[in-house]
Formats: sequence, structure tokens, C-alpha cells
Amino acid sequence: MKVAILGPAIEHRDSLKSMLQGRVRQLEWISDSHGFLGGRAPTWRDRVNRALDQLSRTRNPEYLAHLVQQVDALQPDVVIAYWGTNPLPDVAALRRLRPRVKLVLMVLCYPQALTDAGVFRQHWMMRRAAKHLDGLMFPNQEMADYFSSTVLPGKMPAFAVIPPCWPASFQSDVQAAPASDRANLIFIGRTDLSHHTVHVADDLRPLMRSVVEAGIELHHRQSTETDDGHPLRKPFQPMGQSELIRKVSGHDACLIAYNTAACARDERFRFTVPDRLITTVAAGVPIAIPSEGYEGSKSYLENYPAVIEFESPQALARQLADRPKMAVLRAAAWQARERYCAEAQGPLLQTFLESFG
Repeated sequence: MKVAILGPAIEHRDSLKSMLQGRVRQLEWISDSHGFLGGRAPTWRDRVNRALDQLSRTRNPEYLAHLVQQVDALQPDVVIAYWGTNPLPDVAALRRLRPRVKLVLMVLCYPQALTDAGVFRQHWMMRRAAKHLDGLMFPNQEMADYFSSTVLPGKMPAFAVIPPCWPASFQSDVQAAPASDRANLIFIGRTDLSHHTVHVADDLRPLMRSVVEAGIELHHRQSTETDDGHPLRKPFQPMGQSELIRKVSGHDACLIAYNTAACARDERFRFTVPDRLITTVAAGVPIAIPSEGYEGSKSYLENYPAVIEFESPQALARQLADRPKMAVLRAAAWQARERYCAEAQGPLLQTFLESFG
């Protein structure tokens, strides 16, 4: 079987490559249209065309020529597009240009929108695109159930649940020394709140403040928006994925949380397995996650031996203060990281792709 993966140059591309390496006859990556055209500053015409593409299919002749050239050179049996609604215009264009190629969408993050109007629009886009899809890949059963009951009721194509993981090469061979003698957390989410891609759920400052006031040392990326001078804040500079994974491994736990109270719609955080969680299990440290919500993340962690659910920062502080228990949890998480690598998910994906003949 020959497979092409279609999407941006992000870690999920590396993940798919690791899952399929040695399991398919040939494997190639094709850039999505957004990445292909993203090397230049977009004009107003580019922005308008991009918006129109989202309503139908990709029409840029330069990208379509590239796409057809790549597909015709490989002659893939299956093309896996990733992730969310971003690749849907490219999928629709490829179906029109090469109708015999099997098309699978790796959903990962859905819905991306946090408002009623945004979720409605993305449901419409997904339902319209479903006729072009031969298969879907979900990160957990909760996302699959959501699609079956709400997004594509009665119209679900074949699907598989493939837990997302980073390649084994991302993981560290040596666990970092403890970051502190006292109770501590690391948060690896967004803190640069002035960036144009930030959404309201990224603003975790109220929870961060409560965490340090509960006596927990909090390590997170440096940003002017979170620099309040509290002595238990321990900011660090941005770093690459592998370096970050090594750093995370030295902490009591990694905080997985969003400001869901600020969102009109929270399905994104209920069903998606966020990249920061994938990074945390690759680092092999305990997970600190709110007791309410995050069903998809908790399903992903069903067999992970070090999950700390908390109802309040004060309750979390009490759990982290039990140093012997935290040492046991850290050791268990470190041992479990080997199960959370992309290569371990390869057989599931191989079986699913082979079902398309």
C-alpha cells in the first residue's frame, strides 16, 4: 500500500510518519494549501480567496498543480489529511481532481470554534465535506460518539480510534532531576496572550494566580501578560519540543486546563486531546487536570497510572504536598511513557488503512 499524508509541517506529520514507517510500501508528505502558500505575506485577495475556499474547495491554480503533480507521482492508495477543518477545502479539491483516491481525515481537534456561530459553521463544513471522505480517524471514542450523534448523524463513514502520540525519538532517555523540593507544576500552554492566534480559553491567569496562592510553585513560559512578580512563578524561555519534553520530566505534574468558563461552547476541550497532553505523556510525568470536563483527555489517560484530578487549587496543593505519593506517581508515569509513542499506534492505523483495499 502507498500512502500520502496531507497537511502542515507540524509534529502530527512526524507522528503519522512514525506510525506508518515500515508498514506501507511507500509514504510521502504533501503540504496543504495553507502551508504551501504561507511563505509569502497574504494580500487582501489571498484572504478573500482563502475564505471562499473554506466554503467550497481549494482553487489556487499554483497549489492545485503542485497537488496533482505529487499525487500522480506517488499514485497513493490512501491520502490522510490532518487536522480539524483546515484541510477540508484541499480534500474537496483532490476528490474532484482524482476521484479514485481514498481520502481519510485525521480529525484531532474538533470543533475548533468556541462560539455558537463558529460551531454551526464548522458542523456545516464537516457535513458538506463528509461526501468526499472514505474514512475518519478520531483521537478517542468520545470524539467518535460526538460525530456519530451530533456532527454526522446517520452519515458516518468508516472510522477508527487512533490515540495521537509523538514519535519515540521525541522522548528523553534520562529523567530530569526534580525541579524543586516543594510542590510544583509545569504549564506548557499559551501565555503570550497578545498574539493574534490566542483565544479566550488560553487566558489561564485566574487559575494560575490561584495555584501560586495555594502554595504551588508554577513553571510556565515567560510572557509579559503573566509577569506579576509572584515569588512562586518560575518562567522559562520557549524551547523546542524535545527540549521541552526533557524539562517537563523533572516536575511533579503538568497542568492541563483551559479557561472554559470564558467560552460560549466548550466541545473543543471536552473531546480533543490537546498537543500539550501528548507532550506530557511523552515526558512521563503525572497529569493534573480539573475534575469537571475534559472527557476526551481523561479517556485518553484511561490506562495512564498518574492522573491527579482536582476540584480546586487548594485540593491540588494537598495532593502535591504528599511527597512520598508524588515520588511513586512520578516513577509510574516515567515507566508508562514508552506506551505513548506513535510507533505503538502503527498496527491500529495499518489495519484501518488496509480495510480500504
